[in-house]
Amino acid sequence: MVFWTAILIGAIIAYYAIKLGFYEALVMLFNIVISVYLAVYLRAIVVNVPAISDAPCCDALSMFGTAIAAFLVLHGISYTFLTGQFSIPFPRIFDTLGAACLGFLAGFLISSFLSLAICITPVSQHPIMKGIGFGSQHFEQTNGPYLYWWCDLVNAVVSEQQGEHPTKQAVSELLRSIEEARRPKVTKRVEPTKPAEPAEPPQVKPDIEEQLGPPPEIDFENI
Repeated sequence: MVFWTAILIGAIIAYYAIKLGFYEALVMLFNIVISVYLAVYLRAIVVNVPAISDAPCCDALSMFGTAIAAFLVLHGISYTFLTGQFSIPFPRIFDTLGAACLGFLAGFLISSFLSLAICITPVSQHPIMKGIGFGSQHFEQTNGPYLYWWCDLVNAVVSEQQGEHPTKQAVSELLRSIEEARRPKVTKRVEPTKPAEPAEPPQVKPDIEEQLGPPPEIDFENI
């Protein structure tokens, strides 16, 4: 269900991108990719802000807020210096089909990011949401690889530390920590301590005099 929802969102964004054209659709896709990348990799920093760490669903709020803020800033910069200043004409067929493809890729990335944000909230534990497919395992099988590919592509350009699938490792650790936090904590039952029994007084061995009795008296007059 989540996969087909992502297809539907991709189709809607593709229809919107056709009206924009290939040039503006390319800029829009770039802004979305960078925003999602920043949201995923800055979550560990933003979530430690006191005003956010105390809020419920702090991980999802930090990722969603970072993505929105980054996209608005990038969109404002790109409109001021690129799309608002000039446009690049392309052949009509290429402009239409290319913009549709870019819009579909952007829509599928948006839906994948939203799916990740929902998976780390308590709402995903509802039976209806699990039935739809908003589970951590389902995300890693469907929307996860697409999100990992785009973020790894950006990470390969901007980061000096090159690793194998760094985004997958970061998201997997996040999902694992969320699952561990949701598990009920098992408290050990402490049995009341029994009072210590009073120690028996030490047994004093009787003296030899008490065992044998007093010595016999000797009558010296009769000797």
